[in-house]
Amino acid sequence: MKYFIDTHDQSKGSWPREVSEDEFVALYSRFETACEEEGGADLGAHVNVAERKAYCFTKGPDAEAIRRAHEKLGFPFDSITEVRRVTGVDLRPAHPQAK
Repeated sequence: MKYFIDTHDQSKGSWPREVSEDEFVALYSRFETACEEEGGADLGAHVNVAERKAYCFTKGPDAEAIRRAHEKLGFPFDSITEVRRVTGVDLRPAHPQAK
């Protein structure tokens, strides 16, 4: 599985209309289902509904699967970027003696 970040920004035309937080939550729930239908999964989003911006974190077989999930909702995006996940565990030294 690969990880992806996709972006939505009203100033770039990728937030289709004004929606309330409740409407966004309902739409986002459908996005979770659409990702699963495409062989992926939604892992979370950072969103500011008032400013009409969102950054979604997903995983899937490829960027096309994430694109198809968005198309099912009719929700545009600016970009879908494959990313690598880095955590504190990833930053630990390779050797136990390393400081």
